[in-house]
Amino acid sequence: MTVGYFGNPKEPRPNVPAGYHLQPIDVASTSPADGLEVCIVSVTPDDAGTGLRRVRAAVGDMCFVIAYVRDGLGVDWMPRLVELGADDVLSETTADQLGLVLKKAEKAADFRKLMQQSLSRLETERNILQAAIDNLPSPIFFKNRQGIYSGCNTAFSRFIGLPADQVKGASVYDVAPEHLAKVYKEADEKLMQKGGSQFYEAEVCYANGEERHVMFSKAVTRDPSTGEVNGLAGAMLDITDRKELEEQLRRAAEFDHLTGAYNRRKFFKSAGEAEAEARENGAGLAVLVIDVDNFKSINDRHGHAIGDGALCHLVEQLGEHLREGHFFARAGGEEFFALLKDCDVDQAAEIAESIRRRIETSIFSESGVVLSYHVSIGVAALEQDETVSSALMRADKALYRAKEVGRNRVFVA
Repeated sequence: MTVGYFGNPKEPRPNVPAGYHLQPIDVASTSPADGLEVCIVSVTPDDAGTGLRRVRAAVGDMCFVIAYVRDGLGVDWMPRLVELGADDVLSETTADQLGLVLKKAEKAADFRKLMQQSLSRLETERNILQAAIDNLPSPIFFKNRQGIYSGCNTAFSRFIGLPADQVKGASVYDVAPEHLAKVYKEADEKLMQKGGSQFYEAEVCYANGEERHVMFSKAVTRDPSTGEVNGLAGAMLDITDRKELEEQLRRAAEFDHLTGAYNRRKFFKSAGEAEAEARENGAGLAVLVIDVDNFKSINDRHGHAIGDGALCHLVEQLGEHLREGHFFARAGGEEFFALLKDCDVDQAAEIAESIRRRIETSIFSESGVVLSYHVSIGVAALEQDETVSSALMRADKALYRAKEVGRNRVFVA
């Protein structure tokens, strides 16, 4: 085994046991890349610190450095030499122990070599893992127990708007507005104290200004030897498309696709809630059944596109005219239902008449066609213990009486 030696050429070299070869080294031309495993440094009072530091810098941390103390340097210097970079210390008076020290150095060198190999494998595995998560579209991040980012993938870096090397070592206060950072910090700390995992949805804004819906999935990480929580790992799953589909399904379930008004299903659901509320607080509740007069003739004369436009025009007028708290929906065809909260029959009749006049005096124009039309309306106020469905039946009968006597009228049940 070759043992490096650094010292004054005029001084006698220590005698190394058989099997070892003492090779003088030039600090200026030696580097850690040379892979020297053991080195003996001759230490004198004049250059004790300087010599050790120079050699340690030249051979690197993987080399086992033995300080060989010359006369004139007392034993009280030995702990200081270890602090300066020596792994072991020998004096001229204990030179006969050099063989034992070299055996220790060999074992230490072998151990360090194994450690280096392990670190190299870990680095390779880490690089493979990093490359894998960098190719995932979902932002992924890691934090230590203090809430400091210890790593992330490319998608998270893109989300934050900072390079990964700037995210690492940063806190949420470094990458997010203070009011949000405080919320994130408290949530992370709560999770790490409680343990387990955490899932929630949130709207986030990317660094490029793009707003997305995401599902956060976070879980604590633990020290494999102690089981103590040592941080957390998190991922952000983009659910924007799913949320948009959910909204489309919700609208399909609640809204009429042609006019944008609520549909019959949504009307009866809301009406049931309003009915229960009215019974509880004793408030009045009334319904209107609104029907476009002679709607078939509009379709026959101008086409279904104009007829559809007329229905949309009616919905616009109802939306602008009915106050907040009232509710209307397309029941089907050219018929609409309205639910009036806190209204008795006289108030409901007044609202119905104002709707009739508004439609009668409004002008609808589309694709060069200008026309006016009118509606007939049946009115009913819920009687004691009566359901909305029953009141609608009475209002519908009133509507047909209005049509029988000439249309463009309001009749009360």
